[in-house]
Amino acid sequence: MTPQLALPVGHDAATRRERASAEPMAVLRGHDLTVAERSALLDCYATPDRTFLEIASTHGVDRERLQELWFDLFLQPSKQRTV
Repeated sequence: MTPQLALPVGHDAATRRERASAEPMAVLRGHDLTVAERSALLDCYATPDRTFLEIASTHGVDRERLQELWFDLFLQPSKQRTV
């Protein structure tokens, strides 16, 4: 019988999928985003250990655009909701 390897907590696909579920989807609703931009933003949310450049190149999105979207939608959302 082959011994099974244990993955560190938080590094499996199920955990990433759970983190990339309801909250970011609610933030992305109502914004005019391409499929690639939406996918890249979810990837940023689910894998915070990767760089913007790495994620942008994976999804074919401009790094600067991805970074601007990230800061506008996830880091300063309270300003958008109160205005």
